[in-house]
Amino acid sequence: MGQAVNSPEPGTEQAATGRLLDVVRSLVTTHVSWKPLLIGAVITGDDRMRLYLRSPERDRTYGVDMLISHTGPGLLGAMVSPAFLANERLHQPPDDPHCDVIVDLTDY
Repeated sequence: MGQAVNSPEPGTEQAATGRLLDVVRSLVTTHVSWKPLLIGAVITGDDRMRLYLRSPERDRTYGVDMLISHTGPGLLGAMVSPAFLANERLHQPPDDPHCDVIVDLTDY
């Protein structure tokens, strides 16, 4: 038997979907060679989600952890900045087979 899967709190999925649409809108623009590509997202807990961004410059996939309730223009601007994602002081070893590096932006 596999692990039991806990459903998110009511409203979490709806809030995450709205925030994810904001993220997609900020990332989907005229193609720019240095801009990270959004390749996936998952709700990881109440008020938490992980976005998967692929860096065309560095040939790596970033797992970006964020609080759903704090996803605003400043955070979205930081995520699309190649310099921000490339800041190795923010990198953590991955605990996820779907990414090469974890960037924790839950305190952002």
